[in-house]
Amino acid sequence: MIQQTITSCDDIQCFLVTEHFFDYFRDDSGVSTFDRALLDLSRIYENAVLIGAIAVSKYVQPPIEPRVTFDIDVILEAADFNDFLNDEIPKEKLVVLDTYFKTSDSVSHSLIHKKTGIYVDFLSVQSESVRKQLIRYILENPDLATNLLAMNEHCIRIAKPELVIATKLNRYTKKPRSEKGLADRLDIVKIMKSYYGQPDLLNPDRIRAFCNRREAKYLEEILDDVSCDICEGGADEKKN
Repeated sequence: MIQQTITSCDDIQCFLVTEHFFDYFRDDSGVSTFDRALLDLSRIYENAVLIGAIAVSKYVQPPIEPRVTFDIDVILEAADFNDFLNDEIPKEKLVVLDTYFKTSDSVSHSLIHKKTGIYVDFLSVQSESVRKQLIRYILENPDLATNLLAMNEHCIRIAKPELVIATKLNRYTKKPRSEKGLADRLDIVKIMKSYYGQPDLLNPDRIRAFCNRREAKYLEEILDDVSCDICEGGADEKKN
């Protein structure tokens, strides 16, 4: 099994988050199929940043379970994203890419991992699905905005939980009643429950810093719902 950790340092302390993933998505070698795709992606795009539902799954802690998903979302630097769109990938990088991935049949900017069949969707500042300021901040401030997910000799950056929530909140606010919107809300709730009452690991004020007025309204509603759910769950345990 690939040794994985997420290491992060802030003004208070450094902490280690143990890997918790989809055990039932593993091949005979014991390596998660998603992790295998991430490992091969890191060979090509060393500055890529993991976001989306797979990033959420890296932060969700037991007994809370991550939501099942079937693709990987990553942010690429503008140069890499433009080279991909314009089919101008440098030859040495293209050789590695063609070894592990093939062209996608999706309308998204994506590839298919050959070994697992998992889709890898690329985002950048040009993308419309997440607010440009968020993507730009993550790319321009990797030390502040990301943690490092280590996989043996390779590693890939992963957006910090506050930034993952901010990107999810941005999408959720656009269509809160849609299927994707509800999935984004569920991801936000799962991360918040994992670190409830631990502001050194997940600080709501850091999320608020990336919210516009409408998103801030939804954020407070979700925070209240999570707090009520946690409190009610604790009361039920005491009764039992």
